[in-house]
Amino acid sequence: MDNRTGIRPPEPRPGRGHAFYAEQARRALGVQLPGPLAELRTPFFHFLIGALVAGVAVVVRPQQVGVPLGIGLDVLLALLCVAALLTYDRLFCPPEARPGLESGALPIAALLGEAIVLAGTSDARLWVPAVVVAVLVVAAAPHLSAMRLAGREEAWLRLSRDAAGVAVMVPVLIAGCSTATGPVRGSMVFAGTFLTVVDAVHTEHGRRLRGLVAAVLAALAVSLCLIPATHGPQIPAAGGILLVLWYGLRGLAATACAPKVSRGAMAEYGVFVMAAAALLTTAGRH
Repeated sequence: MDNRTGIRPPEPRPGRGHAFYAEQARRALGVQLPGPLAELRTPFFHFLIGALVAGVAVVVRPQQVGVPLGIGLDVLLALLCVAALLTYDRLFCPPEARPGLESGALPIAALLGEAIVLAGTSDARLWVPAVVVAVLVVAAAPHLSAMRLAGREEAWLRLSRDAAGVAVMVPVLIAGCSTATGPVRGSMVFAGTFLTVVDAVHTEHGRRLRGLVAAVLAALAVSLCLIPATHGPQIPAAGGILLVLWYGLRGLAATACAPKVSRGAMAEYGVFVMAAAALLTTAGRH
């Protein structure tokens, strides 16, 4: 009670502190903060996990421990990495922007690309960039998915995800065009394509079953196209042709599985597929 006026000030109501009145002021001024985005955390944990897993993969690369053990350890590292990322997102990511199981697809593909480079060369000038790419993709991919699922539609977000996918697929497709046996090359390309398409469909809010079917079809198409792409005078450019094909099929799958199909996007990605098909046809004639 105020001794000068004898008026008792109103008691503060529960839950109406400074934050409440600040929110009321923002609403009155028309300033709204995006709820899910405001709760997203900076991906420091993802970066640390990516750096740890990528570093261990360097230590246990096939040149050091042998091919069978190296492959087994790479698979184990990828699974542990994804399990850690999914657990963290489950605990700390808001439900509206929680990436889900599919958010682990692109990190697994990134670690696959790193493992392929580590198995194929001891030249630090080649495997160091692969390790850096793997760390960055593992750190950024789940966060970019969360931002997209939370409603962010900026062009830079799409370009970032496209760049991550390209960085992941380049070593996979180069290995697919190498002198390794056909089943090994086909398996690597199939796995990389499948994982990146699953990630793209999930980011576009596509249905899980439809996305899996689209990913399998796209992976089969790119894998089968290894045959004409690696026979003929265009062999040095085979990786580039397959990269164009992959990009087009990935975009078509994601767009076709989205809740609202964009004809413009379908036409855009269709151009890449037709360009790759034309190059493959030309290669097959020689």
